[in-house]
Amino acid sequence: MAGKSGDVTDEEDMDVDVDAQARLQNVTLGMKQQADELLLANKLDKALTLYRELLMHLTRSQVTLLQQRELAISCHMNVLAVLGKAKRWSSVVTEASEALNVFEELQGAQGATDIPFEEQQRENVVLARAYYFRGFAYLKLGTFQPAQQDFRRALELNPEDETIQNDYKELQTALQAEQRVKQFLATSMKLFQAGNYKAAVEACVSALRESQALQKTELTGLIHGNLAAIYVKIKDDAKAIDHYKRTMLLTRCGDKPTAAQNERVYDILDSLAGCYSRKRDYSSALSVIEDQIKLFPSCPDRNDREGMMYLNGGRICYTMARYAQAEEHLEKGYRVSLKASNQLDTALNCAYWLSKAYAKNSKIEKAMETLDTTISEAEKEANAAIITDLLEKLLLARLDLLNPETNASATECDLFKDQQVLLNFLKSKEGPRNEQDRSEMLRAVALTDCVNIGKLSSCDATSFMKLALAKVDMTISQSSADRRDAKDLLAKLLLDLEVPGGADPSCRQHLRATALLKLADVCIDDEDDESDEDVRKFLEEAVDVLHDEDASKAQLGVLLPKIGRWRAAGGNLVGAEEVLEETVELLRNASDSNSDRLYEALVGLCVVQIRLGMLEEAAHVMKEIEALPVAQNANELAIIKDRLQAAVDATQVKAKEPEKVHMFEKQHSASSSHSFLCGISQVWWGRWCGPLIACIAAVAVALFFA
Repeated sequence: MAGKSGDVTDEEDMDVDVDAQARLQNVTLGMKQQADELLLANKLDKALTLYRELLMHLTRSQVTLLQQRELAISCHMNVLAVLGKAKRWSSVVTEASEALNVFEELQGAQGATDIPFEEQQRENVVLARAYYFRGFAYLKLGTFQPAQQDFRRALELNPEDETIQNDYKELQTALQAEQRVKQFLATSMKLFQAGNYKAAVEACVSALRESQALQKTELTGLIHGNLAAIYVKIKDDAKAIDHYKRTMLLTRCGDKPTAAQNERVYDILDSLAGCYSRKRDYSSALSVIEDQIKLFPSCPDRNDREGMMYLNGGRICYTMARYAQAEEHLEKGYRVSLKASNQLDTALNCAYWLSKAYAKNSKIEKAMETLDTTISEAEKEANAAIITDLLEKLLLARLDLLNPETNASATECDLFKDQQVLLNFLKSKEGPRNEQDRSEMLRAVALTDCVNIGKLSSCDATSFMKLALAKVDMTISQSSADRRDAKDLLAKLLLDLEVPGGADPSCRQHLRATALLKLADVCIDDEDDESDEDVRKFLEEAVDVLHDEDASKAQLGVLLPKIGRWRAAGGNLVGAEEVLEETVELLRNASDSNSDRLYEALVGLCVVQIRLGMLEEAAHVMKEIEALPVAQNANELAIIKDRLQAAVDATQVKAKEPEKVHMFEKQHSASSSHSFLCGISQVWWGRWCGPLIACIAAVAVALFFA
């Protein structure tokens, strides 16, 4: 039935299988022979292709693999030989690992049956060669620890193989050399950290010699990178560039670099760009950054560096006056940095340089828009030190754009507002100020020297006054010349505010009061007498403003005696007596009155009253003076008391002899007595009021005794 139906019998099926196996055997042997001939002819790529094709057939099924066991093993070993001759060491490692897996699979399929000694020896030799191939590849790749493991396993399997023994010795030599290299590198790092850069270079050079003998590319590249970093530290950019280039060449080796290698090259390019920039070789620096930009897509772990990369490119383009190209780079960097969560400092730097590029291309409005947007972002994070410094740069850049020489559309109002914002920011910075800080702050208020506040509207005049007062605050603590400038500025403001127009009357009155109070503050601390008549006039006006201030009694207590002395020196004894009387009244009623200051004011009042002939009032003042504790040690008080008594006596004599109108003056006009009194009055007043007041006091006494 089977024959009639056309079915194949079991016997016929067996014949078919045998025929198929025979044909497969013939094909595989033919391919193997052809591949072997190509290998002997050194046609490695073609041989490798045939071996791989043959292995694909042999490993198609477990049955075929077992049936063609010897052929499969031979093909795997020949593939390793081809790859070894081609020095494709990474591929050797992969192929050897695959071959060892196949061998393990075959041994597992064979089971635990007893294997004849000779056959076991042959298998050990094959396994040893596989381990040797992989170990040797590791050796050539500079991966010494895995190489040592494979060599030891190969020697265990075939200890008599001289090739394995010799190459194992080479590995041991390489391991020792590697250890020396690592020791040199560790020494170099310690010396570098200690600042001993010359010795660090010498240690690196020693490591380089050992590494070159090893032919270990990665390690040699690392040493060149370390040398470059040392030369950067000692500011030898030429040598740093040379070593960075060598590092890059060693890192870039291979047809298909890994992402890690690309990122290493990216970092080297970044350092190279910095070296070229410091050498002012901007063309080379830009070329390097352009290489970075091309490489960037292949560096996934450098995404956080994109903004900085474009910032560096933009700055270099700006320096080279390539403003359009600078715009392109900086716009990209600005967009990328703003999107990032932690790159605000890079975004601010991009905005700063972008505004400068826009300005160079006459895009002032675009520059201002960019700065305004960025400043608002920066102010949210102004507590961070680096953001604070960048915000200051942005504000100064914004101010520069409002310079009428740069931007004809800028108005005075714009200038005042921007200057005020900048000034408030600068004043808010904590810590001691250096010369640069002061220079920047003075730059922010430079406009105060050339604008007439009297012509400004109420809003602008108010802003302008804030700037002017800020400038005064900055200058009064400096030299005497700066204090003089501050007083001159305040006097100018007050004179300008006298001109009709501009701000409304109530605003002008308020601004005048503000300026007068500031002028009083400045002059109260002066050690020298005020010589400017305008300033003296305004200080007298300031007294009226101070009368309306609840907390101004202490200031009046200092300012009024100054005015009294000026009036007395100018011959206005009545006016001097008025302000000294007010001073005494203030000091009497003050809860924290200074008895020394009250004593000085009373003495001045007494002298002026004697000069005016107000002897009864002077006598009352003298009694009050004598009641003060400080009067007990005042030697000069006896002189003034004697003069008071002499004046009283002279008045009585004058009443009896009306014709002797000038008796008092004539009797006491001797030059020696006059000099003595002036001298002792200077000593007395200087003891309590300082050298400035002493001089004025002497004048007052001299006026009386003249």
